[in-house]
Amino acid sequence: MHLILLWALVALIGQVECKCSLARIVNDERSIAYVCTHGDLDDLDEISSDADWIEFTVSRFSLITDNAFWRFKNLRRLSFYNCHINFISPGAFTGLDRLEWLIFHGTKMHVARTAWFRPLTNLRRLILDRCDLVHIEPDLFRMLPRLEVLGLRDNDLNCLPIDELPYLRMLRTVRIDGNPWLCECRRKLDEYFRSRSIVQEVECLKQINDCRKYQCMTPIGFTVLPSTLTTQQLHDFNRDRTIIRGNEFQTNVFTSLDRLPDKTTWIEISGLKIDTLPRYAFFRFGNSLRTLDLVDCGITTIEDGAFAGLHKLQRLSLVGNRLPVLSVNWFRDLVSLQQLILERNGIEKIERTALWHVGDSLRHLDIQDNLLRCITTEELAELTKLERLDAMKNPWLCTCRTNLQNFLTQRNVGFEINAGRCYQSENEIPDGRTGWHEQQTIQNTSFTTGKVQWTSFENSLNQTNISVIGTPPPPFVTPSPPEVHIVSSSPTIYTGACNPEKTSSNTVYTCRAITSIEELNLIPSTAREIRIILSNIKKIPENTFARFNGYLSKLELRDCGIESIKPRAFSNLRNLEHLSLRSNQLESINWDMVQGLHNLKHLDVSHNNIYRITNDVFDHLPYLISLDVSDNAMNCIGIEYMAHQLRYLSSLDVSNNPWSCLCGTKLAEFLDSRGIQYNRSSLLLKEDCYASPVPEVTHSPSISVTTSPTARNETIEGTCIIMEDTTRIRYRCTGGNLLLLQSIRQDATSIEFYEGHLPRLPAESLRRFVNLQELIIRNSELTTVEEGAFNGLNKLENLTIQDNPLEMVGSSWFAFPNLGRLDLRGNSIKYIEPGSFRYLKNLTYLNLEGNDLRCIFTSDLNDMPNVYIVEFSGNPLKWRCRVELEQFLEARKIRFIKIENSCEGKTLVRNLLLVNKTDGSFDCPSECSKASISRNLFVLFILPSLITLAY
Repeated sequence: MHLILLWALVALIGQVECKCSLARIVNDERSIAYVCTHGDLDDLDEISSDADWIEFTVSRFSLITDNAFWRFKNLRRLSFYNCHINFISPGAFTGLDRLEWLIFHGTKMHVARTAWFRPLTNLRRLILDRCDLVHIEPDLFRMLPRLEVLGLRDNDLNCLPIDELPYLRMLRTVRIDGNPWLCECRRKLDEYFRSRSIVQEVECLKQINDCRKYQCMTPIGFTVLPSTLTTQQLHDFNRDRTIIRGNEFQTNVFTSLDRLPDKTTWIEISGLKIDTLPRYAFFRFGNSLRTLDLVDCGITTIEDGAFAGLHKLQRLSLVGNRLPVLSVNWFRDLVSLQQLILERNGIEKIERTALWHVGDSLRHLDIQDNLLRCITTEELAELTKLERLDAMKNPWLCTCRTNLQNFLTQRNVGFEINAGRCYQSENEIPDGRTGWHEQQTIQNTSFTTGKVQWTSFENSLNQTNISVIGTPPPPFVTPSPPEVHIVSSSPTIYTGACNPEKTSSNTVYTCRAITSIEELNLIPSTAREIRIILSNIKKIPENTFARFNGYLSKLELRDCGIESIKPRAFSNLRNLEHLSLRSNQLESINWDMVQGLHNLKHLDVSHNNIYRITNDVFDHLPYLISLDVSDNAMNCIGIEYMAHQLRYLSSLDVSNNPWSCLCGTKLAEFLDSRGIQYNRSSLLLKEDCYASPVPEVTHSPSISVTTSPTARNETIEGTCIIMEDTTRIRYRCTGGNLLLLQSIRQDATSIEFYEGHLPRLPAESLRRFVNLQELIIRNSELTTVEEGAFNGLNKLENLTIQDNPLEMVGSSWFAFPNLGRLDLRGNSIKYIEPGSFRYLKNLTYLNLEGNDLRCIFTSDLNDMPNVYIVEFSGNPLKWRCRVELEQFLEARKIRFIKIENSCEGKTLVRNLLLVNKTDGSFDCPSECSKASISRNLFVLFILPSLITLAY
């Protein structure tokens, strides 16, 4: 009996999970900090109520409930890294009146809501980096009077409520780079920050010296209705437009707008009963919507945020509704609005500052046929661009009408106001609401269904002369007519094939542009190395490589779009030593992915979206020597477990991951203990960490310990084959290094560097090839291009840099007056420096496929007037970046391949409104918090007593 009880208690001890642990803070030993990994809010029970810093990392709880942290009255810092939070209850942070830092990094919240921050009156630092933010509620800034640092880096924002920023009176530092800002909004932001001496911190790659010039999304200019149009002319215009753009359908529910495409430029809803216009009702059309008309819909309530995100809207019509008060919150996002039509709405009052949000853009205001007694001149004074006011059929007070007429006359604003009777006082005005309500009742009972008319962006291109603001007119001679192809997934221009390398005795195979893993069946089972690159393979099935057992020693799957690896996909590969999964779409690595790789020595999973590597992965890789997890989304890793299991690990690259402060401190200790070189201050993210700045290490700043190439190679490597004909002198060089270029004749017209060792291209290294017309550097380990490397290549027409680990494009590289084709496909480019294309006036073809670009800014493409083909598939583009880019290319009549995803915008808007709960199970880290340890000690303490009772 006692043995049974003993084993039951041992099992009980084993089930006690410990996901929160005390963490040591550099240079701040007095702090009580806890880090919770792979946990959820229930793990807060393990934490002492005296904690002043709590950090959650790599967790998957989607909801933070009310009063979640009420017990921690002393909490000063709260951090969430990769927690996939998309909803926070309004009272989640109740009681945290001492909180000074709040950090969200790598979550999925989409929108930042005002209600979340009301209890945080003492907040000084708010970081919302990489949270997939598409919108920030304007009133949020009013909740943060003491905020000093605001981080919004690498989101999907295109504008901010600039008029609300003055509420941040103590703001001194902002981080807003990496967002697809509209150019006009970004200009205003920069002006405001300069006027307040607010510092903009910019995250730049180490190769870039100057990051001050910002990138933005160039606006596309649609024809705007003249502000002097009369009401009749407006109706005539709408009638003609309906005939031209005849997309319409009948409906009796507002949710039928789901039928419209994301890129819709004009919507008119008439006769459809809409009691309440909900928030975010038109948000997904914000990238393109220019005109919105709501006519005779009986709207009685417009929720705050109903027009959120409509930063490009130029005309808004609210006609024939029931809106007695014009609210101050309706028009906050309409920064481009030029016409506001408010006829027949029964408006009695315009709240103070309601029109101020459109003061910098509004040209025409129509408030005819309402119940207005007066509009103060102070309200209209903020409408600096106003050209016309239509205000007939309102019961004006005489004094107010006189003041209004004088004000408009002095401002040279055209107007129409009742010329007849006016009223000396409110008591003289008859109650006009009764007749108006009867009229509305008759109208609203006369319909059961309404009509929706709309037009897409593509249709607008056919009906309107579109121009890109700031773009010179295209040349008279243009290329062949453009085509837009629609496909369901990322395409490729190659015909896929697997071929042996000529110099490898048919034991090394390279597969390029394959679309099915079954094409590997053509490779003999005796292959020793297999490279699969620039392909479209979403999933690696079970036992994919089993038939290569005993032979395969090196396997590379790069730029293949891999999203999932099934269990035992690499089973039986007992001799595999090198595995590269670089530049795919993996999000996590767990033990069943690496089953069968017991002898693996080198693993590269860099340039993915990996946020989590489970501890049991290291159980299956005991002989691992080098591990590369750079350029992912990792905030933490099982450091103690990894240190215990990977005894032979001597190279670890952890660069360009958003390591949290607490986990980064542990990681730094591990790297120090193994003698692995790294950049300490970069790793610790000191700007969001307790740790004070740490001096740079004196050795190499690279985080990898792999030996860097020597500055000058001593011997020539590789071979070149010359292919001379009557028109060109062509060289094809294989396996070469930099010195191999010296063996090439200076009158060469074409050079292809293939499968070489060229990690760095120095300045002036190609100057002597003055006749060069074509240069190809393919799969040659190129990582650095020095300024001036391409100097002297004035005749170059075709430049290809392909399949290299190149991460950025410099602004001084491409000074080629005759370049017609630029192919940068299949590298690891994640940043294009502003102005990189400004000298390419004759470029016609640009390929950026298969890189790590999260945004391609249209302000960069604006520098190339003759380009007519742009390829960009295979990049992890943000929603707004992709839509803006496609619209820009369509407007410029530039060919591209369109990736269709009709549900993308709808899913986004639903995420703004709904709580999406995601269940997930996570492993427990190796350490325990004090609270957890105390529970274990309690069980051990009572164990002898229970055994005695069992006797």
